[in-house]
Amino acid sequence: MSAVNQLAYVAATTRDMSAWRAYGTEVLGLEIGTDSNDKLMYLRADERHHRLAVHEGDNDDVEYVGWEVANHAALDAAAAAVEKLGVKVTMGTPEEAADRRVIEMAHFTCPHSGVRMELVVGLEQVFTPRFRPTRDLAGFETGDIGMGHVVLYAPDVKAAAEFYIKALGFGVTDFAMIPGVGPLAAFMHCNERHHSLAFMTIPGAQRKIQHVMFETTTMDDVGLTYDVCLDRKIDTTTPGRHHNDHTFSCYFRNPSDWHFEYGWQPRRIDPATWDTEQYVLRPGNAWGHHGLMEMV
Repeated sequence: MSAVNQLAYVAATTRDMSAWRAYGTEVLGLEIGTDSNDKLMYLRADERHHRLAVHEGDNDDVEYVGWEVANHAALDAAAAAVEKLGVKVTMGTPEEAADRRVIEMAHFTCPHSGVRMELVVGLEQVFTPRFRPTRDLAGFETGDIGMGHVVLYAPDVKAAAEFYIKALGFGVTDFAMIPGVGPLAAFMHCNERHHSLAFMTIPGAQRKIQHVMFETTTMDDVGLTYDVCLDRKIDTTTPGRHHNDHTFSCYFRNPSDWHFEYGWQPRRIDPATWDTEQYVLRPGNAWGHHGLMEMV
């Protein structure tokens, strides 16, 4: 059983906060939190205080990833399991917890991606006013299965997967295989979402993150988003259907030059009974998503 309940939030740094402010509402359709400021922008996608945060900084990459655990005891147990594998865990300061809008937190640096991973208890809920998309969108599927998924780069995806199995109880949903080469990506679950975390190996990747996915409520949300991105010339792929999680989706670039995916109706799994699968990247195994293999 996973020590982690769900992907709680993802934060980025940017050198162009003004571009992200426009992008967050006009492209993503998210609400800017009222307590945002010139250095930090919170973006709402549901009744959580935020699902994305954007910090002003001197680079354009992921800043940290937040994983929700049930309570203080679960936080202590997860931190101990990470440290047992030789990775230092640091308790968050009151200032950091206030910044994340959580009750308490701990953090460590992922030894495979170099990304700061945060274990958090009690992300703030905002029921009034309720979340309203800022453009023509029906909304997002979040709740108990979390905000979506995040895909990070790692030189050895099997080793990265093994670490999260041992440290936090993630399960491997499947591996994406290149014939005659080996695994290109590992897709991992912590709840019924097909994957909340994935690692991909791309030599020479310039960033730690490849993309963040939000699950849309309707198929039309994917199509409308694609049209918005075409108009702005920020589309990364055509719409398509994934072979492993069956998601109908499209990818598009953000102001920090990595990507978002908006996807509809991904598979749900039963973590208690799931056996790890593999799928082979061959032409014809899925349709669409032209440009995906060139996306870094």
